[in-house]
Amino acid sequence: MNTNKLPALWTKDFILVFVSNLLLFFSFYMLIPVLPLYLIEEMDTSGSLAGIVLALYTISALCIRPFSGFLVDMFSRKPLYLICYGAFCITFAGYVVGTTLVLFTILRIFHGLAFGMSTVSGSTVAIDKMTSERRGEGIGYFGMAANIAMAIGPVAGLWIHQNYSYDALFLAAFFSSLIGFFTIVLIKPVNKEPAMPGSKQPMSLDRFILLKAIPCVGLLFIAGLGYGSVLNYMGLYSEMAGYENSAGIFFVVLAMGILLARLLSAKTINKGKIALLIKIGSVFLILSFSLLALCNNTIMLYVTAFLLGIGYGYINPAFQAMLINLAEHNQRGTANATYFTFWDLGIGLGTVIGGIVISKLNFSWLYAISSAILVLGVIYFAVMSAPYFQKNKLR
Repeated sequence: MNTNKLPALWTKDFILVFVSNLLLFFSFYMLIPVLPLYLIEEMDTSGSLAGIVLALYTISALCIRPFSGFLVDMFSRKPLYLICYGAFCITFAGYVVGTTLVLFTILRIFHGLAFGMSTVSGSTVAIDKMTSERRGEGIGYFGMAANIAMAIGPVAGLWIHQNYSYDALFLAAFFSSLIGFFTIVLIKPVNKEPAMPGSKQPMSLDRFILLKAIPCVGLLFIAGLGYGSVLNYMGLYSEMAGYENSAGIFFVVLAMGILLARLLSAKTINKGKIALLIKIGSVFLILSFSLLALCNNTIMLYVTAFLLGIGYGYINPAFQAMLINLAEHNQRGTANATYFTFWDLGIGLGTVIGGIVISKLNFSWLYAISSAILVLGVIYFAVMSAPYFQKNKLR
């Protein structure tokens, strides 16, 4: 028997949870480049008000994240995943009838709550399906589902918007996510671990946020700020800059960069070089936002998208693996929730601040500021976070 052979990663259950994650993010990304236009054109909102309404999705996801981790660590994960994913699906259909700003805002808040719960429970189910020997690699590959969705979701959403109606877009997202819901039904339930029962564990803040990981999440939060400014405003940016039909291609190229970086970094994470990958990815991000601030043609825009994708493709799986490696075995849900909490906090604030900066200044200022803040974040990470992680990691 060859004892050096690694256990299988792409099992039936891992593939099913991968597909469910792919379709969740596909339906999510279909709406991303179109919703600012929907709010401005159909509901006559300003750019700054549209930014606030859109940010409520991320903010509500952020608010539920800590409780998501607690619930995932307390209860059976598959039923929880099904309930949250089902709520996520139904909300897309709600947009068809939510034709006032008030109703739309309420739906966005509810949708964010469902999304926050679904991503934490889904990623924790996926981690449960990975062996410890291939966990770093598995986290990288699992995250590729969101990146593949990023490549095709915005393109599909923009195409439906240009050729059909907003209602058709909402219903397409609904049916896409509904298929993902049915893939979860086929996943074998994860056995509840003996250390999980809440009755035997004291209630504390550490059950909601992995306090041990707080020194490591500063740069993750800052990277989210920049991501929020790109993710939610690229459709508007491409129109204002005169780059017609470039937003969809931007997201495709961005996703290609992310996929390449995740493929290159997956086994490196397994080798424990997590901090190094974060530093390399951060350099790509700083360069990318600097180029976005100076961008004056579509070729430069696409090159920047690819470099930006490489940066995020390196840092996101590395940060998630970092937090998992700081957590005890029965705190995987909490570790995942902490990762998503600070990532979403950055995206949410980046969306709000981005809308304000665009209204008061312009996109060049927005991306220049993002680049400068990232420089400060990298310095903090190199001086504080990386040494702390090496000293306190459990595996």
